[in-house]
Amino acid sequence: MDPSELLVSTSRQLARRGVDRSALSRLAARGDVVRVYPGAYAERRAWDELDDRQRFVAAARGIVATRPGELLISHRSAAVLHGLPVVGGLPRRLDSLRSDVGGGRSEASISAHRSTVPCEPVELGDFYLTSLERTLADVALAHPLVVSVPMLDHALFRRTTTLDAVEAELEPRRRHPGSKRALAALGLATAASQSPLESLVQVRCFEGGWERPEQQARLPLLSGRRAFVDCLRRWRARRAGPGLIVEADGRYKYGPVAQLMTGEEHWKEKVREDDLREQGFEFRRPTWDRAWSRTQFEAMMRGTGVRRTC
Repeated sequence: MDPSELLVSTSRQLARRGVDRSALSRLAARGDVVRVYPGAYAERRAWDELDDRQRFVAAARGIVATRPGELLISHRSAAVLHGLPVVGGLPRRLDSLRSDVGGGRSEASISAHRSTVPCEPVELGDFYLTSLERTLADVALAHPLVVSVPMLDHALFRRTTTLDAVEAELEPRRRHPGSKRALAALGLATAASQSPLESLVQVRCFEGGWERPEQQARLPLLSGRRAFVDCLRRWRARRAGPGLIVEADGRYKYGPVAQLMTGEEHWKEKVREDDLREQGFEFRRPTWDRAWSRTQFEAMMRGTGVRRTC
């Protein structure tokens, strides 16, 4: 279900329809409605159909509906609304950009970010939010690489923006405390990553000082066909074998719920890997848990013999 189709009503709106506080309490007690935010309610049956990301959007609609003034949604909250991947979990509070540097404190449900750099709001349904480029720049300045790089990669892969456009948003904030990290994020960003997990692998290689692997490399198979692999690091001449292949294997690829791979697809993947192993390639398949843990990822990489650049 599209969260924009979920009817979110404020208690004042319900009162005008004849649903007073007592009636609202009875509806909530029976489980007919759910409070998505203090003073904002939705039908329970429709709410139960939403996933966590959709519920975040619905709750944001509740916050906006109960506010007396307009909110300019920014940072990770704007990223959710722009459809970007949010690695590390959804925001606990709604991010809002404020230009009044002397005021605009954070609240229980709203995290205020102050900036004197002008921003032209983008209207999206019930929301006013920062542009895609401004959102990517704000996240890169405020959050670690594991959060910002997957967003940048996603936008580049979808061709919804360019690195030059994001860099232009960073230009007025070269003295921001997070500018060095933001520029590092832009240096890592690529349109070659086809999933947030691939982006995370690239970030971990950078943080660990390992040589950056080639992405979406095309390799010949013994069968005469060709195969694409997520990440490839070719060995120096001193090491036996042609190199290391790293495949980013999120659970979505194998999980029984998503069912994105059929038995036939599993078999083809096995045959492809057997073919490449017979040519001497080594394989590593980091899962989300292993890539998320720097300790586990470093332990995996130390066993490969890939050289560190620093």
